Amino acid sequence: MTAGAPLLFSSYARPADGTGAYASSKWACRTSDGKRATKFATVLAWLRRHACALFSSFVALLLVLTAVILPIKSPQVLDSIYDSAACPACLALLFPLQALARRGDEAFTDLVVGFCIQFKIQDEDVCDGAVRSQAPILAHVLRTISPGTDSYRKICSTLMEVCAPPPLKQITLNFTSPPVPALAARDATSPVRIKKEWTSRGRRPFQVAHLSDVHIDRKYAVNSSTECSKVICCRDYGATSIGPQVVHKAGPFGARSCDAPPALVDSMFRAMNRFAPNVSFTVFTGDAIDGAVWDDGRDKISEDLRLWYGQMKEPSYSTFGNHDSAPVNSFPRWGADKSDSVDWLYGVAADSWNASIGKEAAQSLAELSGCFSRVHPGTDLKIVSLNTNYWYRQNFWLYGAEFSEWDPNGILTWLARELDEAEKAHQRVWIVGHMPPGSHDAFVDQSNYANQIFRRYSDTIAAQFYGHTHSDTFAVGYSDYSHRTAATADGVAFIGGSLTPKSGNPVFRIYDVDPDTYEVMDFRTYTTNVDGPEFQRDPLWIEYYSARGSYSGNPTLSWPESAPLNATFWHLVTESFERNE
Repeated sequence: MTAGAPLLFSSYARPADGTGAYASSKWACRTSDGKRATKFATVLAWLRRHACALFSSFVALLLVLTAVILPIKSPQVLDSIYDSAACPACLALLFPLQALARRGDEAFTDLVVGFCIQFKIQDEDVCDGAVRSQAPILAHVLRTISPGTDSYRKICSTLMEVCAPPPLKQITLNFTSPPVPALAARDATSPVRIKKEWTSRGRRPFQVAHLSDVHIDRKYAVNSSTECSKVICCRDYGATSIGPQVVHKAGPFGARSCDAPPALVDSMFRAMNRFAPNVSFTVFTGDAIDGAVWDDGRDKISEDLRLWYGQMKEPSYSTFGNHDSAPVNSFPRWGADKSDSVDWLYGVAADSWNASIGKEAAQSLAELSGCFSRVHPGTDLKIVSLNTNYWYRQNFWLYGAEFSEWDPNGILTWLARELDEAEKAHQRVWIVGHMPPGSHDAFVDQSNYANQIFRRYSDTIAAQFYGHTHSDTFAVGYSDYSHRTAATADGVAFIGGSLTPKSGNPVFRIYDVDPDTYEVMDFRTYTTNVDGPEFQRDPLWIEYYSARGSYSGNPTLSWPESAPLNATFWHLVTESFERNE
């Protein structure tokens, strides 16, 4: 061996079954003759002096770190990466990672990009594009945290998920006013509020459309290959993906390995106009941008969002998905450098949403970190749009030393204030967000604090609407989670499915809403079969199911026709599911 030569990896063996499992026994410290000396190798030479004794574990940690940044196509590869890492090693080896981060963003980024390429976690252009945009954020975070702190431990537990989750940081929120007593009336001079009783007069419901996770790929190429090594296919990735040699060609309306082409979006809007021509407004719960995160910069995202927002009927009430920013998932904390700010995104939204949400709300988007509220004209229904990306586990900005604050960017404080004002004004509220609180991708602490707010204002909140999961589903909140019964069910979240064929058959929802109580009386999910014989000619959209029609007829449920599909209803539906009825 040549003294002082750069440190490289030993090769790893990819199993014959093609699963791409990574065998940690194949990782070792060794030197080379320098023929492959690069920035990557130079950084590894530095690491040799700091972590060579634990190099196998260090490689595992970096692979996990890279997997956190990148969308991994193969579940087997992802599982094998995580299986190779261990909690004690993660905590111990954050120190050399911090030391590397202190050398600067470039050194840190070169290392992580190099690992991604060397271990073939993704194609080289994907590694370079996605990791190079995200790694500087992680380097910044590592420079701000100290060993033994909550922020330090959360890198391994919440972000990398190789340590047990930390205990909930117990905080009991103090609200500006006590719960409103359930009294019909009080003396007009009394400071105690009168509780608004929401009663339906049996009037004809109005309709609302719910769209989510459309993931429109405006680089979709008809006749390109539907088979590729990247997260999304149906693009011009070079000679192997386009041309007469392509066997499995992308049709004009999409394919299961690809995000939604513009033609599919147009087809969806035609179907919406056919099934529900008189919707009062549209709710969009985020993620308009495609999954090619290595290729999505600010200019492209800005243009794509303008096109999408322009396609939705006005009025429409939207929120930001984690894919709707550049870099992906990136929503910085207050006080971030101007170069890292997402004010550019809020500016795009302000211009596009102005007609729907009003000038004042549009101009306050940047100040409120992407949140707004708006009373829908002619109603007592207040739309509260939350930027839930400030509770998102893969928003790396939230792992800095300042994350000990319970309320990143004041989103929860603002939410409580908006709900309190609505209660005073005798308004109902719809909460619109991207990621459902309480889901796997949400921080446990912020989910708990949000739930405290939801419980306090459960009489004011008529419904919540989310996306992100790409699943057509629902969630129920309870006033007492140790006794989850029909009596304690006090909140419901309607979670919309996605348009992108990559996640299954495309869907959208239409809600029937009581004009007096603003509660959901029914919803219908509409879909089209990507594998249907007519799909590539003109997608056939059909009613997939009606929530009331599918569930209220169960003999053990027997839900009244005049009753809304509230939390009690969905609790009973869940019990019916558990009994396999």
